[in-house]
Amino acid sequence: MIYYIYGTDKYLCRQKLNELKKGFAAKRDKAGLNAIRLKAEELSFDRFSQEALTVPFLSEKKLIIIEGLCEESPAGRKKLRDEIADFIISHPALDNNLLFIDVFKDEKSLPEKDKLFNQLKSQEYKWFLPALKNAGLANWIASYSKKHKIAIAPEAISELIILIGNDLEQIANELRKLAAYKDGGTVSIEDVRLLVKAVYDEDVFGLTNALAAKDRAKALELLSRQLMGGNEPLAILGSINWQFKSLLKIKSVLDGNSRATAYEIASQTGLHSFVVSKNLSGVNKFSLNGLIAIINDLLEIEKKLKTGTKNPELILDMFIAKHC
Repeated sequence: MIYYIYGTDKYLCRQKLNELKKGFAAKRDKAGLNAIRLKAEELSFDRFSQEALTVPFLSEKKLIIIEGLCEESPAGRKKLRDEIADFIISHPALDNNLLFIDVFKDEKSLPEKDKLFNQLKSQEYKWFLPALKNAGLANWIASYSKKHKIAIAPEAISELIILIGNDLEQIANELRKLAAYKDGGTVSIEDVRLLVKAVYDEDVFGLTNALAAKDRAKALELLSRQLMGGNEPLAILGSINWQFKSLLKIKSVLDGNSRATAYEIASQTGLHSFVVSKNLSGVNKFSLNGLIAIINDLLEIEKKLKTGTKNPELILDMFIAKHC
């Protein structure tokens, strides 16, 4: 049996993966010995075929989870995907279960011409889980709250979306925090404003504007304020990265339609209309390639910070110096 989970919302994809894993464990693998996880960057065709064809240990079937095989396309991986696609075609009745999962950065990244991707999404058991928007997002919050017995006012849901956007993992964390604060009472809009820190940070917005204006002194002042306030460099970087990714999404829409309204851009990108409106005046100060270059630099900085660089503040200062 072959299963495929794919989409643009990491939280929903992981939730579905956990649901299928729990179902398999309950029915086929109570000892937990036959669920195998294979990451794309560590995978070879020999390893894949060996796991797919070997007999499970004290069970009828194995569950083989293959992560991230289609979501990126580094040199050499296309050959592996083609080999696995041919394997699936030539083995229509596998004894073991193959579960593929891919989380794409946006719907434009879906590899519609890829042989394996098309083979997987043609399977009977597949789930496409896009990032939630507008009413769908509000309905998800209401359903999550009901499931976890959290009473929340409709206007509080709207405020939560304005402050956080559609990051379901953070929304779930904030709902649990709000529920603990209210201790059985109804979460109000005032509670959300009191306890939930907006993803959209005014200092980060100002820093973005300073970079656009090549105002190095202002950018360094805003960065220093974040650090002096006790914010971790990795958390600051995450906020800056989120801001520039938002700008890139807005810029991509405007490049195709310079007259697109904030509502149209919000509908196409999944960003909240507040975030779009806030950035419309500043986004034209950046080119599409310039935004891509900045995001690539932020990715490299993230790698350095996560590997324990000794002077993260200096790295952030150098980033500002480079782009000012």
